[in-house]
Amino acid sequence: MSPDAVVVTFESAAGLESCLDSVRGHTHVFVVDNASADRSAEIAEAAGACVARNAGNRGFAAAANQGAALGCADLILFLNPDATLASRDLALLVGTLDDPSVGAAGPRLVRPDGSEQRAWWPFPSPALAWREALGLERLHSRPPAADGSVDFVVGACLLVRRDAFERLGGFDERFWLYGEEADLCRRLRDAGLRVVHVPAARAVHVGAASSAALGPVAFEHFQRGAELFVRKHHGPTGLALHRAGLLVGSLLRLPVLALRRGDQRLPARRAVVARLVRELARRPTEVAR
Repeated sequence: MSPDAVVVTFESAAGLESCLDSVRGHTHVFVVDNASADRSAEIAEAAGACVARNAGNRGFAAAANQGAALGCADLILFLNPDATLASRDLALLVGTLDDPSVGAAGPRLVRPDGSEQRAWWPFPSPALAWREALGLERLHSRPPAADGSVDFVVGACLLVRRDAFERLGGFDERFWLYGEEADLCRRLRDAGLRVVHVPAARAVHVGAASSAALGPVAFEHFQRGAELFVRKHHGPTGLALHRAGLLVGSLLRLPVLALRRGDQRLPARRAVVARLVRELARRPTEVAR
């Protein structure tokens, strides 16, 4: 059986046709449009996808769950609208899930110019935040296991076993835009299933196609996604420690960035510091809704 492909769109017209063309004929395609003002929904319909149009922006996790519920295939491919996946690469991912111990898999991610994107990450945690703050993360970083197992793969292209996805309740809809794939992979691992990075498979991913349209909202939800993960899996004290570690690390890096004239990371780092100070002062152990 061909996988179901779920594509969530928001102002995604620019790359959507290429995305859908790449999986058409190899998947059953379901597009959930979060009230785009551009032609995203019309492009998806013209491509032959089953399209659900939302009256408002429900966020990625809720819309992805909505799209998954429209299908019935054993496997679900969650694909960003600015990503493409060739049939050969899809077949490699599908073959990985032939192993019943694997709950989810993701490919190598490259930009259109061929440069690499990070396709897998360790789970956010207070310990990780402090290791990074003190410059110790390189001493603890490790490659994927020999069998390809990692903590979580980036959700730009993520193939998931449906029975496990449904048994776990799908994506946690408290994660509005970022962090939902990390949380799902953590729950898959807690359920005894592996999450695998498949470097032989490749997806081309532009990046930030929908988040760019959201501007400051995307920045807030990027920070909030990691905090929700830590609050959920490490508790209120863990969240406070996580924030404190991020703040210390950011304060240590600010002078270095300031000395590098024109470093584009400086404004973003200052924004992170301001947000962390605010959140630690107002609600150190909670995440605002």
